Amino acid sequence: MGRRLLRALLVVGVLVCAAPAVAAPPPVQAKAYILVNPATGEVLAAKNPDRELPMASTTKLMTAIVALQRSTMTTMVRVPSGLPGGSTADLVPGERISMKTALTGLMVSSGNDAAVSIATTVGKGSVARFVSYMNAEAAEMGLTHTHFVNPHGLDAAGHHSSVRDLVSMGERAMESPFIRQTVSHQVSTIPGPGGVGTRRLQSENDLLGIDSEADGVKTGHTSGAGYSIVAHSTRASTKTGLYLAMIGSPSRAQRAQDARRLLRWGQSQYVRVNPLRGDQIITRVPVRDRPDTRVALVADAPFATTVRLGTRLTRTVVMPVELQGPIAKGTAVGEVRILAKNRVVGKRKLVVDQDVDGPSLLERVRSGVGRIL
Repeated sequence: MGRRLLRALLVVGVLVCAAPAVAAPPPVQAKAYILVNPATGEVLAAKNPDRELPMASTTKLMTAIVALQRSTMTTMVRVPSGLPGGSTADLVPGERISMKTALTGLMVSSGNDAAVSIATTVGKGSVARFVSYMNAEAAEMGLTHTHFVNPHGLDAAGHHSSVRDLVSMGERAMESPFIRQTVSHQVSTIPGPGGVGTRRLQSENDLLGIDSEADGVKTGHTSGAGYSIVAHSTRASTKTGLYLAMIGSPSRAQRAQDARRLLRWGQSQYVRVNPLRGDQIITRVPVRDRPDTRVALVADAPFATTVRLGTRLTRTVVMPVELQGPIAKGTAVGEVRILAKNRVVGKRKLVVDQDVDGPSLLERVRSGVGRIL
């Protein structure tokens, strides 16, 4: 800006999001739940978020996280004998499958056989070693209410987590494009034994069938945990993604319905706003030695953002006290920032809206006389 920006001023304006906050969250029959906006860190609603509870097959989120860290999609997994009961991916002891196939069986049909096969392979023959990797990763992630005893989530003394920790696991697992794509479907297929034919896998995540915005992540059920879920939904109109974790729902149907109600309520908390238009005049600034001239400053581009209902937006403007011509139209001379709760959510350059000539001889004389007087 050179001499054109003679001194900076900070101008503050208030933009109020007109719509009020919506009603309280719907009642939920689970023992514990938490609803989080990961983009802002906001906890929108919670019940017993740090209570340590059995978490059933949501355990497999950490199984997948560790497998992704310590292997590749092409790592060959040997299915061992002595597989546990419960949910299955229909794997056959002795067969060899890719890690990609094993992870699909783990995350879609919640196969306990897939969990043990992955653990045995990555743990170099030892499920206990793999579980130690799971606990080490939990500690690294700061999951202070989580401890694993097995890779599948069947009830066991000392095997527990909290809904807050489960959200963190869900977020980490969904960083994998493969996991994100895989858990968004209720049905998937993997190769049949020996590569002959296919095996059809069916997810128990009924939420995917009743909420078009839901796109994951993992369900679970044992007698000790009840029905649990880690869920994610995305609303296209506001570009908002939310995570929900719930443990101890009384039934599979109730789990899906309560998850849908909570996520839909959470999504209704947000609105898309346009605090800056590209042609919007933010302020006008005088021109040095041209006392009758004030130049409009506009944002160089529009800005839209998503905010929670009832959030007060503020606008701060760093602008010159006066400009010194000549200045070409479009020259950046300042900045406008949009803040929500003192957090900068966006900023744009301030540019002059027209060409600005330098002062004429007469204007210099008039301005000089004015300064003398």
